[in-house]
Amino acid sequence: MLGRFNSRRLQRASKKLDSIAAVRGRNMSSRIRAQSAVYLETGEPSKVLQVVDHQLVSPDELKGAQTVVRMLAAPVNPSDLNQIEGVYPVKGQFKAGIVDSVSAAVGGNEGVGEVIAVGPQSKLRPGDWVVPHRAGAFGTWATHAVVPETELVAIPAEWRQTGVRALDVASVKVNPSTAYRMLRDFAKLSRGDYVVQNGANSGVGRAVIQLARQIGVRTVNVVRDRENFDQLAEELHQLGADVVVRDKDLSDHAVQRRLRGLEGPVRLGFNCVG
Repeated sequence: MLGRFNSRRLQRASKKLDSIAAVRGRNMSSRIRAQSAVYLETGEPSKVLQVVDHQLVSPDELKGAQTVVRMLAAPVNPSDLNQIEGVYPVKGQFKAGIVDSVSAAVGGNEGVGEVIAVGPQSKLRPGDWVVPHRAGAFGTWATHAVVPETELVAIPAEWRQTGVRALDVASVKVNPSTAYRMLRDFAKLSRGDYVVQNGANSGVGRAVIQLARQIGVRTVNVVRDRENFDQLAEELHQLGADVVVRDKDLSDHAVQRRLRGLEGPVRLGFNCVG
């Protein structure tokens, strides 16, 4: 009797273990394979960056509002490189699990991704486009990432319906957002007012030109002298620039007369050079 009892008990335990092993096997096989550009220590990006293959959790292992994001595009900003060098105020997040048990940080702070799986408490849905909520929320130089929903901002579906591309959205969080706040937070601008800026061919400068044009504000744009100045000036004019001048020409009397003769007041100036 005791022998039969132990035999049946062992059979049940064996079946239970087989079931657990099968579930674990399915989870392992369904885990998302990812690639990430990581660094194990700060330093010269060309020396410390490496691309590694690793696995993320299976979609059915997601908890709470965890979200799996498949990155569509991610730019390389100077601040990203400064972060890898260790000189940027926002530091990279070093975590274990990407490269064996060694702590590593994934590069990149900006980009756009598509939600492909969500946890049971997430309000996002597969197919949504998202961008990081803040710089340093997670490394964007990766094929995939598991991110809490609170660290993501959903892109309105209407944007995609009007033809906005992933490449357009990928850089919306840093330069265009900075330009928007600069135009809104420091002066009350009216249609016909002028904004003057140097470094006008930078990412923020180009965004200032385009956003200013949308609200009827005109721009005076100063750039450093270069061989292809005429080509650059034409590019900026096509974006909506009203005046484009070389920094070396600001002491020219003809340029000064032109600037003094602007049709409206200069209400705001941006100095990105220092």
